[in-house]
Formats: sequence, C-alpha cells, structure tokens
Amino acid sequence: MLAGLLAVAGCARGQSARPGDPAVRVDSLIAGIEAARIRLQVPGAAVVLVTAERVLLLRGFGLRSVADSLPVTPDTRFLLGSCTKPFTALAAAIGLDRGVLSLDDPPRRFLPWFRLADAGVDARVTLRDLLSHRTGVPDDLREGWYERHGTSERLIRAAMQSRATGAFRTSFHYNNYLFSAAGAAVAAAFAAPYEDVVRREILDPLGMAGSGFSLPAVEASGDFAYGYADSGRTTVAPTGLIWSTIIAPAASLHSSARDLSAWLRMLAAGGLLDGRRLLSDSAFGAMLEPAVRTAAGRYSLGWFVEDWHGMRLYSHPGGVSGYGTGCEFLPERGLGWAVLTNVDDRALPRAVRELIHQLFVQQPLPGTRPPG
Repeated sequence: MLAGLLAVAGCARGQSARPGDPAVRVDSLIAGIEAARIRLQVPGAAVVLVTAERVLLLRGFGLRSVADSLPVTPDTRFLLGSCTKPFTALAAAIGLDRGVLSLDDPPRRFLPWFRLADAGVDARVTLRDLLSHRTGVPDDLREGWYERHGTSERLIRAAMQSRATGAFRTSFHYNNYLFSAAGAAVAAAFAAPYEDVVRREILDPLGMAGSGFSLPAVEASGDFAYGYADSGRTTVAPTGLIWSTIIAPAASLHSSARDLSAWLRMLAAGGLLDGRRLLSDSAFGAMLEPAVRTAAGRYSLGWFVEDWHGMRLYSHPGGVSGYGTGCEFLPERGLGWAVLTNVDDRALPRAVRELIHQLFVQQPLPGTRPPG
C-alpha cells in the first residue's frame, strides 16, 4: 500500500517517488486519508500532523454539511468529546506549576461538598485518582441524567453515590462524572470558572481563538461541522448537544485542526511552543506518568498510554453523538496529530494513525525527533 501511494504521489508531482521526500510523503498521506474516508463513509474530516517545529499537514476532507455541499476547511469547528480530558489534565498540571494545587490534594480541599459513597475510598481519594479514572467507581448513571440533574454540581453529587465496584487505584473505571469533578476542583483552585481557566491558561497562550465551550458560538462561527449519527441518517447540530456542557471538563470542548496544531506542537516539544514554555518539565512529566493499568495499556492524567510499534504513544479518543475524534502524540518521534470527523466512529482516526506510522514513523523525517 505504501509503495503504491508513494508512486501515485510522485506521479502527481511529475517526478519519480522518493521515499525520503517530505512533500511526497505528505501527498501520499493525503491520498491515503481520502481513500480511507470514502471507504469508511465519513462525510467530513479535518487532519493535522505536526512536529515540534512545524506543521506537516493541515487539511480538510469531504463535507461539513452534506445538505449544503459545504467543504471541511482547516478552520472548521468540530466537537471534541472526550479529547477535552487532556486539556483538563493540562490545566491541573499548570495549576501544579502555579502552586495553587497538588495532584495529591483531596478534591474536598476545593469542593467541600465532595463525598464518595465508600468511606475508605473517600478518605484517600485525590485529584490524581480522579484524573486517571482509578477510583474504582463506575460511570453508571441511568439515561436521562441531564434532565434529572441539570447542573454540574448536582450531577457530580449524584455520581458520587455510586459505590466502587473495582479496587481503588489498581482498577481502571472510566468515569466522565468524577473526571468533571476533577475539573471543578481545578477551577476552584484557580478561583475562576472552568471554562475561563482553560481559556486563560491554555487556549489564549497557544493562540487557539477558534476553540472554546460555547455551543452557540460554534454555530455562530459559520465554519462548523454538522454531525451525522445513525449511519448518517440523523443530522446533529452542535447546539443539540447541550447536555455535554454540564460535563464540560470531560467532553465539551470544540476546536479546529488549525487550533489543535499549536496544542500538538506544544505537546510534541514537551511543553514548549516556539521557545515559550507553557508548563515546566516536571509538571509535564507528572501529567504523562502512567497511573493505572487498562485493558490495552495504561492511563496517565487525561491520556491513554500504549505500546505502539515499540514506542510509547499518548492518545485519547473523543465521541459524542455525530462526532468522533482522535488526538495523539509520540514523544519519541516528536510527532503529534489529530483527526476530527463528523461521525461518532473512530475508524478513520485509527486508519490515519497507521498511515502516519508507515509514512512518518518507520522512516523518520529530519527534524521529527524531539529536541534535546
């Protein structure tokens, strides 16, 4: 497959394919992504691939609105779903640098009303435990939780009543509600609303002006992707997902491929962007340190950690009705990438990651290894 894509890309440029040529590899990646998008019946997608120093690919594919035949652009806004979680973990790590919190603080230091049903777990639980899904408490609220609870605090209070079904700190129980509690605690530590903390500490310093948490703002931007659910039969407007706002630290961020390029470059550089440090080496390392084993690898703070082709890959999927996202970075190669789609399915992000391995990891480009 790789040889064929390189040959096609080389012919398109009127030259023989040279595997070491970055432009030919990028062309091959574009061809492979478009072929996979069509095969997997994804209406629209945006893809960004970066090194610490530069953007290798920033492109839209297909349509952001099928009915209106509107194309996806690098600035098209998509809902990120659980790819929000790495931003919450990053805010916590920045809080560690600022001295406003410790990852080993109990949530109750910032949320006096925080009480887990299991007294033994409640006595020991920390922000680190919430951010790594290792409390043993399941994410088991029944359908209709948004209608029943309606606010973040009421929802977290309800979720705290679930009893642990796994061993504290050794079992992985993914829990959106307790992760949202971690975000609420981080916000309280900064003495500001969660959305304002992420804006001030992350989005603004990285120049991510087209990202945020307001769903009406997504649609007001003009360049946004409609979601497609139920195999494309149902069109989903961003404002139709208002329920996500009460679990904002877990699933409510929206962004574009262009905005994510800055975030990914910062991650690929270990906390730096163009020489400006967003957080210290020690705080960055604390965020990435694996905290608990999962079925397929480990989980740090807001990131799945897996052994991928012999290297440590940090990744997080995101899925809400009509949208599916993958955000990943590979410190060993100084690479980062994101795939944003308007279907709730991660098949295309999985396909793109393997294309990136074939084209940019097996044969590293000059400048794609991390600094230092």
